[in-house]
Amino acid sequence: MNLIALTDSKLARLHRQTENEMARRTAAATEGHDAANIIFGNEVAKRALVVAAAGDHSILLVGPPSCGKTMLRAVALKLNLTNTFEARPCPCGYRSDAYVVCRCTIRQLARHVQRLPDVDITIEMQRPSQRELKSAGMSLADMQHQIAEKSRYESSELDEDSGNLLRAAVAEFALDVEVQQRSVAVARTIANLDRSERIKSSHLCEAINYRMLVR
Repeated sequence: MNLIALTDSKLARLHRQTENEMARRTAAATEGHDAANIIFGNEVAKRALVVAAAGDHSILLVGPPSCGKTMLRAVALKLNLTNTFEARPCPCGYRSDAYVVCRCTIRQLARHVQRLPDVDITIEMQRPSQRELKSAGMSLADMQHQIAEKSRYESSELDEDSGNLLRAAVAEFALDVEVQQRSVAVARTIANLDRSERIKSSHLCEAINYRMLVR
């Protein structure tokens, strides 16, 4: 399919069809149960999804097969978040996987990563360990509650500590102006989830970590 040749109306229809198909598959896979409870481990990914949904930020879920990416996208729809993407970390899908050896070359990996969508939040997922399979962790209701209880402050002003942190990150990671602005916007959302009027260094640190996928 040539996506470039599609009109806006056809792209919108394709988007709706994709969402409907995801909802259908999720309903079949979960059999009416809480989709978030079926995702074991990856609590950091669930947290990132809460942040994305709370601030309507785009998010990319990166991980090997069977780690819960597709199910977490289904949770995102329940949270009214549509700018959610998923991808494997490399062509074979097993880079950094604890169970299968990745055999991709550095050149293959570089080409693959460059093709990933540019989003506000990127989170790397892993297949759960045997210990993590004993506990489901954060539920959909927990996630919805956190979002509903957020504050709605709008100031993007940084305090002294967070300002110093941003300058250090810019120097170390060569963050351009757009990335800085998007990181501060995500930090503002994190601060609101923390019901904090000011953006603190802990909020900005979390936001910057969501940008640290090496390209």
